Amino acid sequence: MLKKILAISLVLLYATSVYAGGQKRGEAGFMFLKVPIGAREVSMGSTGLTSTTGANAIYWNPANVSAVDRPTISLSYLNHFAGISSNYLAVAFPMSDVGSFGVTFNYLGYGDIQKTTELQPDGGIGSYAPYDLAVGLTYSKQVTDRVSGGLTVKYLSQKIDLVQASGVSFDFGFTYNTDFRGLKLGFVASNLGTESSFDGDGLVRESTDPVTGDIQFRKFGSEPFEAPAAVAFGASMELYRNEQNSITGSAEQNVNSFQANRSNFGIEYGYNNMFFARTGYTSTFQEGKDVKTGKSMYAGMTFGLGLDYKLTDNLGATVDYGYLDVGQLGATHRMTIGVKF
Repeated sequence: MLKKILAISLVLLYATSVYAGGQKRGEAGFMFLKVPIGAREVSMGSTGLTSTTGANAIYWNPANVSAVDRPTISLSYLNHFAGISSNYLAVAFPMSDVGSFGVTFNYLGYGDIQKTTELQPDGGIGSYAPYDLAVGLTYSKQVTDRVSGGLTVKYLSQKIDLVQASGVSFDFGFTYNTDFRGLKLGFVASNLGTESSFDGDGLVRESTDPVTGDIQFRKFGSEPFEAPAAVAFGASMELYRNEQNSITGSAEQNVNSFQANRSNFGIEYGYNNMFFARTGYTSTFQEGKDVKTGKSMYAGMTFGLGLDYKLTDNLGATVDYGYLDVGQLGATHRMTIGVKF
């Protein structure tokens, strides 16, 4: 068993190092795909690659969707800064020996923004509401008694007033269950896809020909951009368990092509498999601290609570809350409600 664990770890490390060699940052679009989903996972330091199953696993690792034994629905809401909000709906269900399937709807709204022009910089001519959207379809299967795999294909769309961009990307992942104290190893490659570019009437400009005086319309081009591709590997393990109490730990390393890499750590305490307290840390927002004023000294720290309640023999519900300090931008709060049929 130890030889298998070592071999898989070396493969994941090699794949990550190869991917990291071509890093380029600050050039991607559809960056909303990097906003973590799920109150439970965020409260555990944004870790969920191996510890999350059910509908929320679609975002973190599609391989773990194979663990669902009945239909599950999850709805997550994020109250972000500056009036930005995120809504995420995920549905996962098994289909006999064929495997498990999932559908996701990820919508990020930026609120109403006043329109301005060169001649009217103060607005007063209406407003527009930009948004980001991703709709995904997932297939996952338990390949062996220890290994599961999964694939998600996503349609992406981003609209800003009169211009819009769309594209397609996919995620794929694997999870290996060592059967040793609940130790699981996982690997995910996410947001791999083709280039996209903006198009629409917003790129058309009216001008007057200086010679003839005729009105002309010119359409500007848009530089193509890629989705924020990334790879991640991680592990989770049951650190302690008795009849009433349990402690689970998780750790992940993310290698991103368009932003800084990050290390995430989380821990979850459970009582009677019903009440949960969680905490963690993500290095993503470490650079967001204000060293002069001391503000955001808890940048990257996460906290949360959860309830998993069995309503009937065939119906259960989960309610989770997650807190994440994003540095100088302040705190964010997430709520996730799940139903298991």
